[in-house]
Amino acid sequence: MIPNPLMSFVVLTWNSSGTILACIRSIRNVCDREGIACEIIVVDNGSHDGTPEAIKRAFGHDAPLRLIELAENRGTTLSRNLALKDVHGSTICVMDSDAEIIGGRLSDISAMLEDRSVGIVAPRLVLPDGTIQRSVKRYPSALGKLMKIPQIIFRLRPIDLDAYSDFPFREQRDVDTAISACWFLRKELLDDVGYLDERIFYSPEDIDYCIRVRKQGKRIVYDPHFHVLHHTQQITHRNVISRHAISHFMGLVYLFRKHRYITAPRIGR
Repeated sequence: MIPNPLMSFVVLTWNSSGTILACIRSIRNVCDREGIACEIIVVDNGSHDGTPEAIKRAFGHDAPLRLIELAENRGTTLSRNLALKDVHGSTICVMDSDAEIIGGRLSDISAMLEDRSVGIVAPRLVLPDGTIQRSVKRYPSALGKLMKIPQIIFRLRPIDLDAYSDFPFREQRDVDTAISACWFLRKELLDDVGYLDERIFYSPEDIDYCIRVRKQGKRIVYDPHFHVLHHTQQITHRNVISRHAISHFMGLVYLFRKHRYITAPRIGR
């Protein structure tokens, strides 16, 4: 491990052998290019496709990388928290294993985070076909989420009530929420807001955290100038009665009860 790294990357894996190596290489490439010291903490959620072995073969002697292996899938919150509680960098990037940094400068992200009103910076996510992913949205409403169920079941054209009508944005902009495929934040934000809510197993832990960040008076900023390729699987959309889809639904119920809202949460201090 590099002493006192400037930036810590937290990457969660689960059966990610097809994407994780490219993810790690993209981190190393951009850090090497900018001369940024870093540490990479990979938490494996009990993969059975050879993900830990692939990482060890490729990066086994790579000092900035640490691999935490869990015996079973513990979800997204507990697993990420294990790494977040052990980071050393003043700046943190929470990143999915199916994401790759493809454009932009980390130094620009760090400069944005020097503004103490900024809690999270979320980059532009680009899908493999070149489409810009709708990765930032307004606060979800209970009605909007309920309307998605028949859309998924009957393969209807989705009507997303939470979407920004003028997305994709060309300039930096404050948003309500951003998916956690790639987040940048200062370590001190964890002191102000806390860690991910481990009562949520899979999703929507990112929406919950964004609401908590906003309740602390911090901004969530979308930066379209930093690009991340996202091989998103959208596993909850493939089968509405799958374990992940049901977990996501229960997580939404918990979210609305926790923050006591139906249409939009109360933000303000």
